Amino acid sequence: MAIDPQRSGCRAAQGDAAGATDAAPNLDTAGGAIPDSTLDSTPAAIVRAALRDAGLATYPACMPGPETVASPMRLAAEWQGFFLGDDADASLRYAKVLRPEMRELVDFETSARASRCAGETAASPRVVLADAARGVLVFEALAPARWRWARIDDLTDPVRLAALWHAKRAVHAGPRPACERSPHADMERLSALCARDGIVLPADAATIGAQLRRACAALRRTQGPAVPLHGDGVASNVMIDAAGQLQLIDFDRGGLGDPWYDVGIALNELYQFEDEWRHGVVLWQGRCDDADYARCRLYALVDDWIWTLSALWLSACGSPAIDFMKLAQWTLLRCRQSLNEGQLDLWLQHLEPERT
Repeated sequence: MAIDPQRSGCRAAQGDAAGATDAAPNLDTAGGAIPDSTLDSTPAAIVRAALRDAGLATYPACMPGPETVASPMRLAAEWQGFFLGDDADASLRYAKVLRPEMRELVDFETSARASRCAGETAASPRVVLADAARGVLVFEALAPARWRWARIDDLTDPVRLAALWHAKRAVHAGPRPACERSPHADMERLSALCARDGIVLPADAATIGAQLRRACAALRRTQGPAVPLHGDGVASNVMIDAAGQLQLIDFDRGGLGDPWYDVGIALNELYQFEDEWRHGVVLWQGRCDDADYARCRLYALVDDWIWTLSALWLSACGSPAIDFMKLAQWTLLRCRQSLNEGQLDLWLQHLEPERT
């Protein structure tokens, strides 16, 4: 199961710029605010410059957002965040700056477009500013005094899962971003990125890739009309308040695609057993047939491999302060379990019985 954590030349290629970005913010000891005197290359100063150039208010308080965690929760791994203003103020904003190394993995324009469209629904915060040159997105904030990042056990209850499905459906029915989301294209792009940078992959990577290309081909052949996606099944990219209301955040993998992708990757995050998955599908559409269950499992399988490849690349080329290897090992374990249990052929048969 172990993955060789050998690092390629990516780290050196980042140079001092990545180190400056990953350094702890220069906090004001009086209240934690980041002063205007912070060097211009820091993320906080980049946010202030983006606000200034957009003619928006300069906020007296620029407070650091969540600390970065890659596993078991995923918080601030791709972006560094800041709260702008006072938690009690209705004008509170949340700004995030794309980490330099993440530009290889996150398309800023896609994230901004998907976020803007989702923000026009009731399911996600509205975008206030998108500065592509600086990699800055600013949102109407979800006040930390009221909202927190969800955990898996917050969402497994049927009532909460129904609320999650309601939020996903709102995005699906909302404005359509001018970008597509293809898990197959994501997988191939990440495979090429790892090959380019000499990333050490698991010994069975070629076999896994070949099997998952079969899955992607079947999913493409049976896909229905594309809708706007959240594109993220991670529980911590759902915000929850004390009343159980939910908001979706982080649309880096948004775009137009199969709505079952959102269903499958969310179920993969929340549940382990088939009966739980099937109940989740029933809550989604009122029934669960073998083809829809298979579609969910296949999307989840592909998604686990996508996360494995991206986490392996980041373990070599990303910030050394973030433990992406732990994430890679977990998603690889889930991927292997499904393949080693011989489920792939069964799911493909259920999805396309006429081809077997």
